[in-house]
Amino acid sequence: MVEPEKPMKKKDQIAMDKEDNTQAIMDVDFQLAQQMQTKEQEQLSIDESQQFNEARRYDEIQEMFDKEMKRVNTFVDMNTKLVKSSETRTEGSSKRAGDELESDKSKKQI
Repeated sequence: MVEPEKPMKKKDQIAMDKEDNTQAIMDVDFQLAQQMQTKEQEQLSIDESQQFNEARRYDEIQEMFDKEMKRVNTFVDMNTKLVKSSETRTEGSSKRAGDELESDKSKKQI
């Protein structure tokens, strides 16, 4: 046989309502904490990917800079080659000119 429910005392009803209310607040707080944690993780992953991209860009820029510096450091002006080759020609021709002068002197002495 089923006994009819006895009405709760007001004091007991208030205590039960407080427990239910406290549990509801805890559930809401837990859900809010989960949402905040999810957003924070997303933001961290975005920040990490941005840092990775910035580091990669820096590496690419550094490679381009190094390549250009190598070109600058190994640059040889084409006029430099002409000047050097003309200097060697003048040195060679001056020696010949000196030899010719000596041979002219020796011919005159004879």
